[in-house]
Amino acid sequence: MNVDARLRILLGCLLLGIYLLFYSPHIDSADGQAMLAVTTATLRHGTPDIGATAALDALLPLQMSRMGAFGVDGALYAKKGVTPSLALAPLVLLADALPWLDTRATAMLFNPLVTTLTALLLYTLARWLAFRPWTAFITALLYGLATTALVYVKTLFGEPLAALLLLGAVMGAYQSRTTGANDTNPEPAAPRNRWLILSGACLGLLLGVNLVYALAAPVVFIYLFGIPPASPRSGVTLRRVAAFALPILGALALLGLYNWARFGSPTSSGYHFEAGEGFTQPVLVGLYGLTISPYRGLFWYSPALLLALPGWLMLRHRAARLAWLALALAALQLLAFAAWWSWHGGIVWGPRFLLPALPLLALMLAPLVEAAFTRRALALVIAAFAALSVGIQVLGAAYNILHFTGYLYTHYYTGDVNALVAALADDVLTHPGLSAILGHLALAVSGWPLELTWTASGLDWLHLLAAGGLIVAGVSVYIIRARRAMPRWMPVLPLLAAFIASNIVAARQANPTARALETALQPPGTVVAASTLLGDTLLDLDGRWRTFSTNAPTAPDDPLAAPLWDYARRQGSRLWLLTWFPPADPTNWQARDLWLAAAFITERQAANHRALLFDLNPAQADQAGGQRFDTIRLETYGVSRAGDSLKVTLVWTADAAPAADYTWFVHVLDAAGNILAQQDRAPQGGYAPTSDWAAGATVTDRLAFVGDFPPGIHLRLGWLNPAAGSRLPAFDSDGTPLPDGFALLGVD
Repeated sequence: MNVDARLRILLGCLLLGIYLLFYSPHIDSADGQAMLAVTTATLRHGTPDIGATAALDALLPLQMSRMGAFGVDGALYAKKGVTPSLALAPLVLLADALPWLDTRATAMLFNPLVTTLTALLLYTLARWLAFRPWTAFITALLYGLATTALVYVKTLFGEPLAALLLLGAVMGAYQSRTTGANDTNPEPAAPRNRWLILSGACLGLLLGVNLVYALAAPVVFIYLFGIPPASPRSGVTLRRVAAFALPILGALALLGLYNWARFGSPTSSGYHFEAGEGFTQPVLVGLYGLTISPYRGLFWYSPALLLALPGWLMLRHRAARLAWLALALAALQLLAFAAWWSWHGGIVWGPRFLLPALPLLALMLAPLVEAAFTRRALALVIAAFAALSVGIQVLGAAYNILHFTGYLYTHYYTGDVNALVAALADDVLTHPGLSAILGHLALAVSGWPLELTWTASGLDWLHLLAAGGLIVAGVSVYIIRARRAMPRWMPVLPLLAAFIASNIVAARQANPTARALETALQPPGTVVAASTLLGDTLLDLDGRWRTFSTNAPTAPDDPLAAPLWDYARRQGSRLWLLTWFPPADPTNWQARDLWLAAAFITERQAANHRALLFDLNPAQADQAGGQRFDTIRLETYGVSRAGDSLKVTLVWTADAAPAADYTWFVHVLDAAGNILAQQDRAPQGGYAPTSDWAAGATVTDRLAFVGDFPPGIHLRLGWLNPAAGSRLPAFDSDGTPLPDGFALLGVD
């Protein structure tokens, strides 16, 4: 095993092991919740909606900050690009296949894995440029630990994936122009179209992260075909242009079809441009804010990247075309997002929108690292900048940014979304003392407990051993130098260690609330959680449940809750409503809708909520009744079987106004008169109390029983006066008194 292979293994295990120490199982952004919701809904139900996280989306105060937009079919779809959701699919499938893994905890391994892979690609690119192995290793470590990439492994934002894809596009473009072969670059002399396809495919996938990356395609095209080629064989040909362009055009076509299927137009992506979302910020403000401002400045949050400026001059002497390409793409990233209305990226650490350019900026450090092997003073400078940068990232990863954000909103909130920093005073942008770096440093100095997963409930030694064991595995492979001393299976050890360590870390974060819901919500069906108290827990339910959430309380005409409620009710025949409202609460319009139109099956307690199950296809009341209970008459009724359901509909009429609040009961009896199932309740679940009935009033109750009912069953029904503790007198349709206050209805 050569030194490159061993260093790659060491790099991958070291970074992933460290990232697992900073791993979080919690999705703390609307972006991540929406991306994962698309993945789970697509894989489990065949539709890429975000209904499961709609309640959280509705909490965002500004429409332009919300992730969702309603499509032509009434579903709520995400404005975020689809590529991250597609990339999450293997992890979601893994969580579905392995019973000890939950969906969210497994999905949160995504950015640790993606960032590790990005560092490995950066190592490879540095070696292609003929930097020594340890230079490439240190350069990749600087990217992985000394930039904000370290903090974003705790998130589920799409920018780490964009960094991987942008780097891949550059690597493919570079290799397509390579004309010579050497020890570190074994490519043959003639450029290979496969590298052009790779570059175009990465750019096409980038469009699925954010369409702004369409601006990168012309830059790479100019690098490939606009600069004089390195050899006549690498010039412009239709085949080479097609190899690069077709993946991009194909991606654009697929995105257009995706948008057309959701929103009825290939150019509609769900962004709320009509509400003010868009490139509306003065560019100079964004440039200042993203580069040198204490609030989000790149060089504040990653001081080591200051060295990229002289490093680029040195890189230009080694690979001029590539240096200019990297600089152009980094500048384009900066300029594009400097004009975005929320250039700062929301509640995040550092300049989130510049993260995709960080591998290219880190590459510019490689010449300095190479020179530092022979220049001690330069080595000390790089070490100092690196140590400062790593310390800043550790501060960012060790504590939740919400604490400092809360401080800013408490003391500097203005509400002006068009301000330099949306809704905050201008001082936040310029005052060094208001930087989150100093805020987190103050937390550390004050002894604030570390907010790391393995410290949440005391030290989780198994978590620590898993992460440490992965690092040890990488070191073990590296120190075994002689081929004869290394078993053939030894290179598999790091991959196996990574899989085991990741499984252990994620499995330690099992979600008991999701398991409790799965136990309570039987039989499975559509779930609508009219509550924000469950957060994004619904994402952890497996594919047997189709999940939606709405905020509560809301009005029946709420522009977010009402259309989602209508859509959810069309998704299946059975619906579970999770609600914190008490029974018959007049403001609980969703429960009232179900009691009025659906057949009630059962109620249970689930995760501190009432869980009510309804059948949305009740029986038709097509049979004459006539039985009377005091002044209440059974006008008509209907009984039907459907699968494992026995459905009953009862239409009551008041011959005179009832004297009090009464309740009814329905028993399912077998041929011997034994009770197989029963329901006892007030009319329409309490929404139609008999004390409100006037003479001539008609009220319909719908109910259903789930079970394997044998032939020969029948129904027994009657009415009770709960205050008196007695049944109401019952009479048959011909006026004959019925003994014991019961009426019997046939089923089969």
